[in-house]
Amino acid sequence: MEPNETADYVELMQLPIRYGHALDMLGRALNRDDDALYQRGQEILRGTFAEDFIFEELSGETVNVHGADGWAEFCARALSSFGGTQHFIAPPLVLIDDLPVEHDGVRMGGKARLRSYLQATHTLPRDGEELPPDKTDTVPTLVAGTNMVIQGTYEDECVREPAGWRILRRSLRYTHIEGRPFDTSGR
Repeated sequence: MEPNETADYVELMQLPIRYGHALDMLGRALNRDDDALYQRGQEILRGTFAEDFIFEELSGETVNVHGADGWAEFCARALSSFGGTQHFIAPPLVLIDDLPVEHDGVRMGGKARLRSYLQATHTLPRDGEELPPDKTDTVPTLVAGTNMVIQGTYEDECVREPAGWRILRRSLRYTHIEGRPFDTSGR
């Protein structure tokens, strides 16, 4: 493998991981009314998605949300009702279909596909309870409730832009959703 090809694989493998961290920031930012945290999450998405990015399908449902900012808004609204989220995204299977070509010192034009497994936990308050304010990074927002655990697979089409590899199209298929009650208040 050539040094540039190795770098391509490493860069492509980082895209889903960056995405998971950005999602967790966005929901939390809305809970906290924290514009700086929202901006950090949004910037990570801008560095993850192509300029004309589209999230096409969410577990069989067409969503067609366009652009990093559009997806940041969509996710922040969807995730802000949770006491916290944590998106574990496995290192992807990377299939490079076309290697980038160098023009005037800039590598562009490559195409790749990624397939990543997801396990995401979304923490909900107990039925009938309000979500308390999220105030600290050292204490969980909720001590009792339900962890909604989603497992699925992301399918991505990626392109090489002047700034690097980016996700152009993304879809997610759920394989399993489970609610797991928890109560840590009696510790």
